[in-house]
Amino acid sequence: MKRLASLIIDDERLARVSLRKKLAIFQQIEVVGEASSIASAIKAINELKPDLLFLDIQLSDGSGFDLLEKIEFSGKVVFVTAYDEYALRAFEVNAVDYLLKPVSNTRLKSLISKISSPEKSEGLHSYQRFLYSDRIMIEQKGYLHFLLIKDIVMITSAKDYSIITTFDHKKFIVLSSMNDWEIKLPDDHFYRAHRSNIINLNFIEKTIRVGSTAEIYMTNLPEPIKVSRNYYKILREKYFYK
Repeated sequence: MKRLASLIIDDERLARVSLRKKLAIFQQIEVVGEASSIASAIKAINELKPDLLFLDIQLSDGSGFDLLEKIEFSGKVVFVTAYDEYALRAFEVNAVDYLLKPVSNTRLKSLISKISSPEKSEGLHSYQRFLYSDRIMIEQKGYLHFLLIKDIVMITSAKDYSIITTFDHKKFIVLSSMNDWEIKLPDDHFYRAHRSNIINLNFIEKTIRVGSTAEIYMTNLPEPIKVSRNYYKILREKYFYK
């Protein structure tokens, strides 16, 4: 069995020591080095060619996301963060998973099981649904924004991009298709009303039937969302009280 050459990147020495000790019990993992900053991480990645990064999000000279923008890395990335009680999901970074500090042995065991099995690890990030309480990271004009999934009112298609509209009228453009969103969003809260729109069911104010389709009025949106015939049928079958 090929062991995954792993690099721990964290600006806290005790955090690196703790994670290395916990990883030592897993035969699938070989820790080949450590780094404490973006600069030292770039050097270590170029020299050691690791398969896997355990990457802290907040580093002394920037963020883990800053590091990933500066390197060409085709291996797996696991974010390690003390961000808060929510599961931080980096939407535009193909991370395998995240670990919340302090890292528990149970959570680490589950992660190693996933990434060491090709069948389980393939496509893990792409098809893992967000929780309604999750945050996603979006970069706009050089700034990072952390959005709560539950604050999204609507997502609208814009060719290869999509526009996120939040309850406080903010808009964010991301390179992601409607199909990508439909796979990742929690389907008990979000509904695809049209091939160009996905809406948050919790922000529906009223629905007016128009023949075999309907118009949905959303909180804080001036114009109703027109539901296509096929999607209206799905709405009735899945959500209407019987």
